[in-house]
Parts: sequence; C-alpha cells; structure tokens
Amino acid sequence: MNIRNAALSTLFGLTMFAAFQTSAMANGAGSFSGHKNYKVSGGVTVTQSGGKTTVLLSDNFKSSSGPDLYIYVGTGKPTKIIAKLKSFNGAQSYTFSGTSKVTSVHVYCKRYSVGFGTAKLK
Repeated sequence: MNIRNAALSTLFGLTMFAAFQTSAMANGAGSFSGHKNYKVSGGVTVTQSGGKTTVLLSDNFKSSSGPDLYIYVGTGKPTKIIAKLKSFNGAQSYTFSGTSKVTSVHVYCKRYSVGFGTAKLK
C-alpha cells in the first residue's frame, strides 16, 4: 500500500468512526409539559456513551413540589426509575448503566403513582 492509499484509508476510517460516535451518543432532546394540576417545564437532553445513559435537565427546568419525586425514562410511559429528583428547579444530571431506547423522560411521584410531567424526545 502506498502512502496516498494509507492516508485515504486512515481518513476514511476516522470519518466512519466519527460518524458512528455521533449517532451513538445523541439520543434526543425535548421539553417538559405538566400533567393535570402539576407544572413541569424546561428542557431535557438524553445522551448515550460507553454503555451509560445520561439525562441532563436544563438550567430552566422547574417542577411543582411534591413528595417522593423521581426521574424515570421510558418509551412513552415511565418504565425505568433512574433516581430521586435532586431539586425542583435548575440544571441536574443523572447517569445510569445501559443504553436502551429512551423516547421520554418523566417526573413521577413514586409514593402516589402520579405523573407530574413528561418530555417527549425528538
């Protein structure tokens, strides 16, 4: 293999690697909307990398207060519990093992089985 072919091969390989990394990392983003009498607003982004999924609530995140609020993920319904909500407002990050498909993020009251708000990811 000559130098030109080796350079093209390396360039092609790096381009393919970068394209794979980009598609593997971005899962989606969305904005919360509240359910019934509960107010939840702000943005959320979900990324996946290295066998882990991270849920990032934006700095404009706000939720009605309530007991026992948790972040859940799912594919439309809150199916996987992630962690207890750290704060009713502001930027927050939650990381968990696994990279299963996530199409929605939920603020959910575990004690009373009530959804406070949902963000559908795009």
